[in-house]
Amino acid sequence: MANDFWTSANVDPKRKYRFLVELAGTGGESLWFAKTVDKPEITIGTGEVDFMQHKFYYPGRVEWNEIGLTLVDPVSPDATGILLDILQASGYTGPMEAKTTLQSISKGAEANVLGNVVIKQVSADGTIQEKWTLNNAIITKVGWGDLDYSSEDLSEISISFRYDWASCEIPAQQRQFLK
Repeated sequence: MANDFWTSANVDPKRKYRFLVELAGTGGESLWFAKTVDKPEITIGTGEVDFMQHKFYYPGRVEWNEIGLTLVDPVSPDATGILLDILQASGYTGPMEAKTTLQSISKGAEANVLGNVVIKQVSADGTIQEKWTLNNAIITKVGWGDLDYSSEDLSEISISFRYDWASCEIPAQQRQFLK
């Protein structure tokens, strides 16, 4: 009889709530206050060729889409302060400081400060099932949420990342993809 998913003791599906996110700009440790994160996604463009009354399609360029990360904003460590430090170390200065410096934000500085963004999907015992690395990631958007007297929700920070490409390691199978 074939190995049945429901009766096999060594088969456990990957769970959405078992994940870790690491940013080098925060000390390289897992962000325990990460609430949600998108896994990498690609869009494959297409080219088309018209031939008489037919149309044929061919795969084109691969584009890695932006991903989002939502953090709960704890008091300690202060996620807002950490993000502002990352932006400042990337070269961003406010309008008043810009009068005295000729520095501006750059991809090299931000990728260096931020480091690779790493998303790990883990099993119940903490074993890494997938490890996604966003290479040359930069922050494209930060939202510090809203405030609301009628809500008891936790304060959240939303971040969008753009990256050149992602690589994936699946340690259980000793495989690497998209290096």
